[in-house]
Amino acid sequence: MPINQRTVLVTGCSSGIGRAIVERLADDGFHVFAGLRGEPSESEWAEHASVTPVRVDVTSDKQVQQVVQQIDQSSPQGLYALVNNAGLAAPAATELTSVEELRQLLEVNTIGVLRMIQAFLPALRRGSGRVVNISSMNGIVALPMVGAYSASKFAMEALSDTLRVELRPWSVPVVVIRPGQIRTAIFDKAREALAERASQVPAHLEPGYEKFYRKCAQFNERGAKTGGQPEAVAAVVAKALTSRRPKPHYFVGWDAWGLAALKWAVPQRLLDRLVARASGLMKKV
Repeated sequence: MPINQRTVLVTGCSSGIGRAIVERLADDGFHVFAGLRGEPSESEWAEHASVTPVRVDVTSDKQVQQVVQQIDQSSPQGLYALVNNAGLAAPAATELTSVEELRQLLEVNTIGVLRMIQAFLPALRRGSGRVVNISSMNGIVALPMVGAYSASKFAMEALSDTLRVELRPWSVPVVVIRPGQIRTAIFDKAREALAERASQVPAHLEPGYEKFYRKCAQFNERGAKTGGQPEAVAAVVAKALTSRRPKPHYFVGWDAWGLAALKWAVPQRLLDRLVARASGLMKKV
């Protein structure tokens, strides 16, 4: 099928990585449905004739089914790709993460991904399509302050690995992309969240967590300055969509590669000690 006849749905497109993916795929000639959680404005994506903004909250069965119907009517030949990019992050020490916060992360980052895949598999089968799930370097290595986020991404990767085998009879590839730190608004949100959560640490836990939160804030500022560009992730997504045989997993950024190498090469106890030292968690209290 020529690229200009291929329909792709991308979720989480209001900014950052999602927006970069839509712009790259539109420039490459795909017809892109850009999923937005809020109501799209009339001018949204007006500069791209091949982009159709749609409202889709991945936690809403009703909204997901509405987009299924819209795409079925617009592209009866089927869907060429589903790119699951919508996601949440909530930095906090795991002990101080509420069950409700974890539930929300799982609902968006894991259950929402499965909801989208299940809903669009009929269209993907018709379109000889593929699934691309945007994970994270924290989808294979769980670091301090992102335990709940990593739990949601680990679970999403497990679903991806299972589906990649289960969907082989229909030749529907399932690809996982693991970006490292990418310069998006997530760092601004993390800065606010870290400051708020640090002020809420119970007094009896401050001796153990005070330096930890301060170190995490420093890492966040470093990432905001040195992280990769969203366009780097978009380029890898484009590669995954145009390769005849896409890889099961792609890494984006030296930090993603480096963390994976440490995970595979360094004994777990030593890795724990290195991470604890870097995070300011070595001191006993």
